[in-house]
Amino acid sequence: MTRKSNILTVVLLSVSVAACSTTHTLDKRVTEDNYKEVTLDTNVKVEEPLRFWGSEKPDFLYDQSTQTTPITVKGDTLNILALSGGGANGAFGAGVLMGLADKGELKDYSVITGISAGALIAPFVFVGGDEVERLEDVILGINDKEVLGKKNFLNTIFKDAFTDGDSFIEFIAKSYPEEMIDKIALQHRKGKRIFIGSTHLDSGELMVWNLGAIANSELPNRVELVHKVLASSASIPGVFPPQFFNVRDEQTVLEEMHVDGGLAAQVFYNPSSFDYQLVSETLGLKATPQLDVIRNGLLKTPYKPVNDKGVALLTKSLSGLTMMQTRGDMYRMKYLSEIDDLEMQFTYIDQDFSEAKQSKDLFDLDYMKAIYQYGYDKAVTGELWETEVPQ
Repeated sequence: MTRKSNILTVVLLSVSVAACSTTHTLDKRVTEDNYKEVTLDTNVKVEEPLRFWGSEKPDFLYDQSTQTTPITVKGDTLNILALSGGGANGAFGAGVLMGLADKGELKDYSVITGISAGALIAPFVFVGGDEVERLEDVILGINDKEVLGKKNFLNTIFKDAFTDGDSFIEFIAKSYPEEMIDKIALQHRKGKRIFIGSTHLDSGELMVWNLGAIANSELPNRVELVHKVLASSASIPGVFPPQFFNVRDEQTVLEEMHVDGGLAAQVFYNPSSFDYQLVSETLGLKATPQLDVIRNGLLKTPYKPVNDKGVALLTKSLSGLTMMQTRGDMYRMKYLSEIDDLEMQFTYIDQDFSEAKQSKDLFDLDYMKAIYQYGYDKAVTGELWETEVPQ
């Protein structure tokens, strides 16, 4: 047998072994016929949906028949915060929010949405108080050793990711303990809402998780479910394994596969174009609702020569696609906010930030510290918010 044949045999055997090793087989998965009809595998009564599709209007936020809303507002303005994805660039958003907090200008947001890196930041702002003070330590505590654990890049080909995901789940559990989840539930009862986005990978659609309702539920696994939702929203495909959720199709238990919400949307604020003006008017507020968006990344691709090499070309292409997706999300939100009479402002990493990663780490600590400080300084100097997407 030739050397080439030996290599081919090893590869085929590896693929065969990998294919047989997963317990999440397709015969257990939801199908195209039932994926919109299944429900979470729970046996408890809930007042609000624990989750809903991004294309599904959240009617529970405003009851047309009674003209009431569960949302409450402190002050005279309905404030909404949308936090985008961005990987290591999530340190920017953490810096912005800590800068606003230290300056005494962090608003009391009635509605907070988060995707990917933004999902990991959102609970701290939602709870507020002492939890905001933990934000810096948690976000800057994300490093390759802490969240990736043992790496095997061949697993990206033969399995579901080059990490087993255990370290990431442990990090999530440590960073969002049960006491914090109890605080999330308390804020939910007070009339605030936190929505986390993940991607239902088989359909490619955005799933929105009502995290406060999960935390406030009587589910025996509510803590683990909160952790799984946060992990799924930030599970970069190929880096972290997908998260699987048990669902029911009548009496049959099936599985859903969820990954990073950034595949479906980089940032969102109003599922299915929900009109928050209805909430504001119901509460008798005179001021225009305010939407603040933190984009954890650039909004314009910088000019950068690219080597004529496969990996470099692929990396540049993927970053370009993500950038166009982000700009599309921003333009969509700006358009809808103008139609619905919301004041939208946003902040992002401008091209005056020149720090570059000095290592090949996915989460380079020095880079993250620099970008955290950049966000912090933008907030405390008052040069934070913009209203026009850069051309």
